[in-house]
Amino acid sequence: MTGASAVDRERRTAVRIGKESSMKRSHTAFRLAALAGDAAISLAALYGAFFLRTRVPLPGTETLLPASHVRFGIWNVALILAVQVFSLWFIGLYGEHERFREPPARLLLPALFLQLLTLASFYFLAPAYSFPRSVLVGYLVGDGILLAAWRAALDRLFPLPRRRALVVGTGPAAARIAETVRRHPWSGVEIVGVVAESASDSPEAAVANASEAIRALPYLGAVDRLAEIVENERVDEVILAREETSWRDRISEAIPEGWRADLLVWPSPFETMIGRLRFRIVGDLPLLEARRQPFRPLGAFVKRAFDVVVASTLLLLLSPVLALAALAVLGTSVGGVFYRQTRVGRGGRLFELWKLRTMRRGAEVETGAVLASPRDPRMTRIGRSLRSARIDEIPQLWNVLGGDMSLVGPRPERPEFTREFTRTVPGWALRQSVRPGLTGLAQVSGEYSTEPEIKLRYDLAYLNNWSFGLDLSILLKTLRVILTRRGV
Repeated sequence: MTGASAVDRERRTAVRIGKESSMKRSHTAFRLAALAGDAAISLAALYGAFFLRTRVPLPGTETLLPASHVRFGIWNVALILAVQVFSLWFIGLYGEHERFREPPARLLLPALFLQLLTLASFYFLAPAYSFPRSVLVGYLVGDGILLAAWRAALDRLFPLPRRRALVVGTGPAAARIAETVRRHPWSGVEIVGVVAESASDSPEAAVANASEAIRALPYLGAVDRLAEIVENERVDEVILAREETSWRDRISEAIPEGWRADLLVWPSPFETMIGRLRFRIVGDLPLLEARRQPFRPLGAFVKRAFDVVVASTLLLLLSPVLALAALAVLGTSVGGVFYRQTRVGRGGRLFELWKLRTMRRGAEVETGAVLASPRDPRMTRIGRSLRSARIDEIPQLWNVLGGDMSLVGPRPERPEFTREFTRTVPGWALRQSVRPGLTGLAQVSGEYSTEPEIKLRYDLAYLNNWSFGLDLSILLKTLRVILTRRGV
């Protein structure tokens, strides 16, 4: 019996390893096919637009440049190919992570907009290489139609692989994970069931105090039978949705040697804080060091200099956008253009944060201090548009220049919420060890309504892993978030 069980376990392990290899090969094939198809579509759309402009007498083109004078060279072809691939890559249409996170159809329009913005900027700066706008418009229309059809076909040819996941735990963290997976059906994760912390007489008793999201999942047993459940249910990932380390020791004891399922852990704030381990040796004892100040003097100087240069440049470049937005606010609602609000900065110091006003005047007289939401009824019509495009936050560049904020860092909270979160969310005060940011890791990784406990984990991960490259990465991802309107 033991020999048969061992053979069966080895067979299942081999199947799982084969499945993982197949998934990697599938994603590589998807990327190559997508790249080749996108390039071919770019060429087809470009030559199609050129053919229509020069060979077909389209209405409305009589007063434009004569067809015989319409030309474009190999440099135009190379540029458009490069911009096509860059735009799709930047928005996330080649990435495995983004493919699991967003439905691809939602990302096509932002990619086309980025392509238009890039090409228009290049031809404005280098007019010698430009060609008729009618060809460019025709190219973008044809490119969009062909890309939509091609990407739909590509998703059928390379469907997202499904990973069978098992949630260990029945508390709030487990419920949050289950609900998130339910709201993101394209994530590639399929929860096969839940495992309780301890044995119980009945499935009903095991999840009696759990949320509806947990009770809706199949109850598969207690943690003591974890290895058996993983094998029987062909589980690819085990998600530990509890923070107690003593409880996790029981998990390690339940994992047999050679177990191949991936182990995903819901981290505690402390575990997030020590994500990048530093050792200090005291005598012959190795100790973990959790630094309270993430920036060394040189790093802090570079970060501040970068903030000043980039904030000054952005204020100059975005001043026309800010002026138009201010006129829109002034012309569509009663009240001032700008709005000041007290926030908590580095070291707990209070400062005045500037924003364009997006809510009706006196909005908080009725409600008091409440956290804003994407569909907040207090927002004006133009305010909702400004907030979704993050235009309302442009005045915070003044806060960056004044030294109250940085371009990247944990978002500043109001004193009322800071007091509440400091009391209810362990580790919240650690966010105040640096200047708050205009954007942050939590903003590009989570959603608008992500809960404070989850945002804290992102903020601590940022503080403990800071580098100049990480700041640049977050700024680029912020641009992607704005273009794709994620979290709106």
